[in-house]
Amino acid sequence: MPIPSRFFGATAKQLLVLLTVGCAAAYLLSNHDEPLPESLALETFIRSQEQVSEQVGAVLGIALVRQVQAYPAYGAPGYTRSLYAVEGERGQLMVTLKQVEGEADAEVTEIRRP
Repeated sequence: MPIPSRFFGATAKQLLVLLTVGCAAAYLLSNHDEPLPESLALETFIRSQEQVSEQVGAVLGIALVRQVQAYPAYGAPGYTRSLYAVEGERGQLMVTLKQVEGEADAEVTEIRRP
């Protein structure tokens, strides 16, 4: 019994090329925004802040808005300043965190309403 040279009106080679292009497109268009362990730790830190829960209630969502890395002169350690939008049951806040290089702890430098 001979093997058919056409499947669904296309050759096996055309189907293979179409399958390869489709897989490549699916990979490139898939969402690669898996949270990093560092960002999960900072989100947990924000959720644990009493000032945040007092102002917005239970936190429903946290999104990174902006992150800036600074390297001061004169041998001072660099730091990262991150601005997060926090949405809660009773409103929204903007929370700014500062994390010094080499230190595990972050500190809240500003909490304000948007």
